[in-house]
Amino acid sequence: MTTKERILAIAISELEAHGLDGLSLRAVGQKAGITPMAVYRHFADKAALLQAVGAHALDRWQRRVQALGDLPLPAGFEAIATAFVDFALDEPALFDAAFVLKTRAERIYPDDFEAGRSPVIGGFAQRLAEGQAAGLVRAGPPLELAMATWGVLQGLVALHRSGRFNLSRPAFTALCLRSAARIYLKGDGQ
Repeated sequence: MTTKERILAIAISELEAHGLDGLSLRAVGQKAGITPMAVYRHFADKAALLQAVGAHALDRWQRRVQALGDLPLPAGFEAIATAFVDFALDEPALFDAAFVLKTRAERIYPDDFEAGRSPVIGGFAQRLAEGQAAGLVRAGPPLELAMATWGVLQGLVALHRSGRFNLSRPAFTALCLRSAARIYLKGDGQ
């Protein structure tokens, strides 16, 4: 592992342990066993480190989705949505860096999505368009349906992480799948 990779890994663990306010280049350097100046050789400031963490987190998320393959709806959505819940609950610091924190690596709607810089949402929007042609998916712009569906998932995950659900993980995941499917599927989404 290179020094830069070690700094990045420690920054992620610091985010996990202390949150964004507790993240500092000095603390990361100390835990990496290097001087603050050595950290600054790799990252100009905390914002640059956070951007690298965000890019790394988005890459990890994208690799999770790519490993699922290209499944049609609704199975493809269920696999991706389950992976999203798992990512949020298993790797909360990376999830936050990818989807919650301002890191300058995040995707901004609509420009980044229309330009294809979000392969996961872009792929889902494409599946929604195919589902519309097959009569499975409700009418509407596929990208907007994708964003609305993901918004439901993100909101439920945020509520779960703040202790608002008294459900087992499988029951919570099932609730997420049912709730989000109601956004894009024709009928009741079940």
